[in-house]
Amino acid sequence: MTWKRASMLLLVFALVLGLGFVPQPAAAAPGDPGKIEAESYAAMNGIQTETCTEGGLNVGYIEAGDWMDYTVNVQTAGTYSVDFRVSSPYANTQLQLLKGATTLATVTNPNTGGWQNWQTVSTTVNLTAGSQTLRVYAASNGWNLNWINITSATPVQQVAAPTFTPAGGTYNAAQNVTLASATAGATIKYTTDGSTPTAASPTYAAPINVSSSLTIKAIATKAGMTDSTVAAASYTIQTATGGKAVPGKIEAESYDAMFGVATEQSSEGGLNVGWIETGDSMSYNVSVATAGAYTVQFRVASPNAGGQIQLRNGATVLGSATVSNTGGWQTWSTVTIATGVNLAAGSQTLTVYAAAGGFNLNWLQFTVGAPTPKAATPTFSPVGGGTYATAQNVTLATATAGAVIKYTTDGTTPTAASLTYTGPITVATTTSVKAIAIKSGMADSDLASAAYKISKGGGAMDFQIKNGTRGNYADNQIYWAVLGLDANNKLSYLDANGNLVPTSTALNDAPGHLTKNGQNYANIYHKLSDVPIVSTPAISSGRMFLSVGSPMYIKVYNDGYAGPDVNNPTDPNNDLYWDFIEFTLDAGGYHGNTTRVDAFGFPITHRLITKDGYDRTVGETETRANLFAAYLNEVPAEFKTLVQAPYRILAPAKGGFKAGGPYANYFDNYVNQVWTGTGPKPTTQEILLGIGAAADPQLCAALNRGVYPNPAQWTDTSQYYKITPSNYYSKFWHDHSIDGLSYGFCYDDVYNQAAYLERNDPLALIVTVGW
Repeated sequence: MTWKRASMLLLVFALVLGLGFVPQPAAAAPGDPGKIEAESYAAMNGIQTETCTEGGLNVGYIEAGDWMDYTVNVQTAGTYSVDFRVSSPYANTQLQLLKGATTLATVTNPNTGGWQNWQTVSTTVNLTAGSQTLRVYAASNGWNLNWINITSATPVQQVAAPTFTPAGGTYNAAQNVTLASATAGATIKYTTDGSTPTAASPTYAAPINVSSSLTIKAIATKAGMTDSTVAAASYTIQTATGGKAVPGKIEAESYDAMFGVATEQSSEGGLNVGWIETGDSMSYNVSVATAGAYTVQFRVASPNAGGQIQLRNGATVLGSATVSNTGGWQTWSTVTIATGVNLAAGSQTLTVYAAAGGFNLNWLQFTVGAPTPKAATPTFSPVGGGTYATAQNVTLATATAGAVIKYTTDGTTPTAASLTYTGPITVATTTSVKAIAIKSGMADSDLASAAYKISKGGGAMDFQIKNGTRGNYADNQIYWAVLGLDANNKLSYLDANGNLVPTSTALNDAPGHLTKNGQNYANIYHKLSDVPIVSTPAISSGRMFLSVGSPMYIKVYNDGYAGPDVNNPTDPNNDLYWDFIEFTLDAGGYHGNTTRVDAFGFPITHRLITKDGYDRTVGETETRANLFAAYLNEVPAEFKTLVQAPYRILAPAKGGFKAGGPYANYFDNYVNQVWTGTGPKPTTQEILLGIGAAADPQLCAALNRGVYPNPAQWTDTSQYYKITPSNYYSKFWHDHSIDGLSYGFCYDDVYNQAAYLERNDPLALIVTVGW
């Protein structure tokens, strides 16, 4: 990777330990653990140091095959405990402790939650006496190291963990729970709120009365011994017929069985169930007091619309409710199964099933009696709003006979006192129409809304940028800019009013300019919160640069600009999260694409809408974390090295496959075996970049896709990427993109495989920044 000083060996000093290990020149106190700072290596390969949140430095930028050597003097042969202080946003990364060619131990690192969230992992090894070199070897990439601690493995005795009587389980009556430790004289500390006990927690002195469902956690402590492990027992207290009481409220996290979900802290207190995807479920054993109709409510939160909850009894769907956009993952709203549900009396299992995921659940509540019927939510025509070139007559309707529709056009929520709909509403400017349906004897309908954009900028089409970061970034943290050639072939940027403004070198120092590392840069960027949509004139060779957390730093000149360069170690954008799309907008329409030809920064979707009703989206919809994890899991080892965590995944020709890189000859043996051409054989770099002997688009595509020897397979997508070597970086993006379309290399548009949209009479382009 460009930020790595690959294959550099740096002799720093020999760290010598004694009793069992003594750093030189300062000796460690007797019995003091042998702690070695990771950056105090005697030699290393491939890594770098960085500032650590725990103080000082840590070793980072670790890739598979990297290593650090530490010279130690072991005074007494024996078994030693080795602790490693690690961090990683990925699960199942691995390090090895080596002595020469011998692997002493292999340690699997957990997902600690981030590059600077630290956890300690441990192993034991046998060491001989005397001076020796121990190597920490990266069996896989994607982790940081802060320190190593080596101590004699003769263990300090640990207090026996508490036991519970009766054991955790389901009971039909309150229980008196006694705690005990097999260690004489131990003190037991416990909690009943789900938190981990500490020395400050209540001291156990008498049986704990458990009259409602809860979890007891306990530790045992004693002077001169290490604390016990945390012991826990969960008790479910239910009615004589068994199960959670209905009618009543059931906390979402109190499920008896689940599939696919996890719990998290709720802004309303306690826990909620989150990470709910389509097909996930939670099952609850309940005891229904009386057969009959019940109103069922769900406390939900979501930044997305379109979620759907079903309540099931076995395979029978009892009812469903729709989850709308509540404003965020911890912004809560209550939805109701409009029809109510009919339940039999007695014990049964009810399942909350995510027919369409993307929401959180805090609780569900059962109330005797069917809900008051609700008027049907109004519908709009044209459906769902949108962008239009001319004024629109918007009609409203409700499926509830005799209902009255109340509406607003100023963005406020309608009430019974709002305007009454009597005929089409003329929308001549950008307007948000909101409506409810009301009828005597019925509950008011859910709120319906639709936004209509009437383009008046004189531009060829509208560009709209949307926030799809799932709450990770606010609109005022998302930046965008457009650079391209105007009608006079002059490099220009797009201002907030849809005008193309010629660039100049002077812009870098103009008022409001950006500054980084002592350099000034033109401020041509807009925050999504300030400019979410703009009418765009014709522009060629355009790029829309997108970033989160910070604007990008790009020098502009009278006739060009210096864009981000992933191969320049001093590029000011190296520590930013950015990406871009490419496009041309001319008399022939819109022509544009997302691109992975240089790198992947974050997921982007690219949606084109035209005046004739064409509407298509390309790009990636998975989360950024899932894509990084899947990439490391799915591609061969050579391609894993392209991960430039946490910022991006490089294209092969920008990483280790470039000239001079460890995989610079990746395709060469293959070409030597199968080449049938009469001209020079293409090199690996020519194949990846589509230049030189691989400049022919079809030839370049066939070589990248692994189908070169058989021209009959050049158009058969089922045969792509079946052999090694192939461009597995490109394959990954096809596997994880909408409709399998992606621009994984320069000629990936051959045989229509690229994420490329082209259409006459464009109306709007909607670019969604994902995370």
